[in-house]
This record gives sequence, structure tokens and C-alpha cells, in this order.
Amino acid sequence: MIFDISNIARNKFLRSLPCVRNGGLDKTRSKFMSLVSQNSELGEHDSQTLLSVNHLTVDYVSLDGHVRVLNDVSLAVKSGEVVGIVGESGSGKTTLGLAILGLLDTPPATIRTGEIVFEGKNLLKLSQNELAQIRGAQMSIVLQESVEALNPVYKVGFQLLEAFEAISKHEKTRYDPTNARNQVLKLLEELCISQPEAVLEKYPHELSGGMRKRVAIAMAIIQRPKLLVLDEPTTGLDAYVQSRLLKLLKQLNQKYKVTMIIITHDLPLATNICDRIYVMYAGRILEEGDAKRVLKLPLHPYTKALVSAVPTGFEDAPPLQVPPGEPPDLKRLPNGCKFNPRCPNKMKICEEKEPQLVQHGRGLVRCWLYDDKNT
Repeated sequence: MIFDISNIARNKFLRSLPCVRNGGLDKTRSKFMSLVSQNSELGEHDSQTLLSVNHLTVDYVSLDGHVRVLNDVSLAVKSGEVVGIVGESGSGKTTLGLAILGLLDTPPATIRTGEIVFEGKNLLKLSQNELAQIRGAQMSIVLQESVEALNPVYKVGFQLLEAFEAISKHEKTRYDPTNARNQVLKLLEELCISQPEAVLEKYPHELSGGMRKRVAIAMAIIQRPKLLVLDEPTTGLDAYVQSRLLKLLKQLNQKYKVTMIIITHDLPLATNICDRIYVMYAGRILEEGDAKRVLKLPLHPYTKALVSAVPTGFEDAPPLQVPPGEPPDLKRLPNGCKFNPRCPNKMKICEEKEPQLVQHGRGLVRCWLYDDKNT
């Protein structure tokens, strides 16, 4: 990555959330709404679309000038849907997730064009106070470094129970500490945390990475946002904990209709939990489609390379094929298709002109192999 934006985003998120102030939780939250699961293929907003990103372009300022990290990105997420954003490091997927939450510091980030529409409102036109009313209550993010989401000087139980107290005061209902504690314990059990009573009495640094990740997810669930963004939710977890966490996320989506965006470099993981997948490369969407179709019948050569690099676990499986070459330098991108230096199907036009994102079947692909203009 060109910039280490994790701490910037973490600090801005904590400062701006109306539910975090001086280590405690403020008294604001919107009521939870059940959402209906749907599907989406285009980036335009309609009555069933919870979130749409339209033609978003983002630059970062560097010593060498402006570096384009997102280039004309469009996507749509419907209520109750789980959407994956997949790509190598430096593809722009984390920047996209932070932009959706309004967590990009400007500078170094500059949003050049586009809009981010959530429930019919363009978030890029809202004031910081208006964004604060949406963030946390209606939209939330679990950062890759989950320890950053928890206050190190307060016990886990204090932070989780304060969330319930904030909900009660916002909804003008009586706060019952015993009932709140029981609900917290039940939630931690659902998150596969053993001995939840003991966990409530611990500080964040006393928990393992997997525990902290699940506590951070619990904090997000307590806020009951309509949209939950998870950045590399299984990073640093062993296979067993990963499996249990994915099962939990599926339950959250199915039981509470929580809409999710899963940001990951792990294509099989995304296929396991997501309804649809967007594949990103060099700040661009290269492919979009049904998750299972993308894994079984990938269209773009880059997606095919990602699939070929996935181990199958079978002894007679063909050797793994790692995508050739190195991830692109965003400061020195090639002409034409940005994947062309690494592409086994490269044609002359690939080096001359960048293809558009076109419809192919029920999905989208950015490749001259599927563009009628090349036939």
C-alpha cells in the first residue's frame, strides 16, 4: 500500500462516532430495521438498493504528486445482501470501504468525482454532524486491526454494556442492567466465545486476536447497523475460528437481515459467504457476478488467475498457478488494460486502450475478450 491509512481511519472513526466519547458511549442510535434480501448488478440507486457507489474516483497525495487509488468505481448493494470486494493488496478495496463510511482523511485523500448514496442520501454532500448521525447507528465498520476498535483502558464488559445503555436512553426506555448483561452474554455465546462472564472482566489486550475480533463484531451488532462493512474479518484467525466466525456472519445475515460488505483477498472465503462478488485491480472493478459463478466460471483473466491460485486440498489437483508478475505500481500504471503486463491473453488492443465494464451474461467484466467492439 502507498499509505498506511489504518490508524488514520481508526482515529477518525472513533472521533466521529456519536457513540464514542472519552472512552464511553454516547446516547444515540437508530432503531433496527429488518431488511429484505435482494440482488443487484448495477451501481444506480433504486427503491430496493441500500447503498450505491457511482463513478467514484479517489486520489491520494504523495511526494510524487497525486496517485489515483480508485478510478470510476461503481457498485450497488441491496438490503439483506452480502457483497464481497476481492483483490490483492493495493487494489483499492480498503480505500473503497473507508470511503463508504466517510473515513478517508482529506488530505491525503481527495474524492475527485462520484457519489455514495445510502438510503437515497448522497453521503458526500452531508456535513460531518449529519454523517455522525448515520455512522455507527446505521452504518458501521469492523477494521482489520480489531484491537483498534476497542478502548484499551476500559474493560470489555463496560464498553458493551454502555452500548445497551445508550440504546435505552436514545429510545427512551428503562435501562435494565441485569437484562443488558444477559443479552451481552448471550451475544458473546453466539459469537462462539467461551466463558463470556470472564471475558467481560478483561481488558482488550488480555484477549487473543480472535477474541478481540469477535468482541469488535459484537460491538457493531449491538449498534445494529443496517450496513456492516468488515475489512479482512478472518485475518489472523486459525481455520477453526474462521469457520465459526463465517457461520456466525451467515446467521446474522439470515436472522437479522444485516446487509454486509466483506473486504478480503481470499476468494474462497468470499464465495463461502457472499451473494455477489466484485473483483478489484489497480483501483478498478474488473468483474462482478454471482459468487459461485465467479469461482466456478471466472471471466476476467485476473479472476481466473486468482482462482488458479486457490488450493483445492485434493492430491490429484493440478499445481497451483500464482498470478504472474507483480501487483501494479499505482504511480506508474501501464497504458490500456492495467492487467495487460501480467495477462496470458494479451492482445494488441489491450496495450492501447482500456476496456469498459460491459455486461456479459448476468455479470459484468472489463476485458476486450468480451467486448463487441473488439469483434
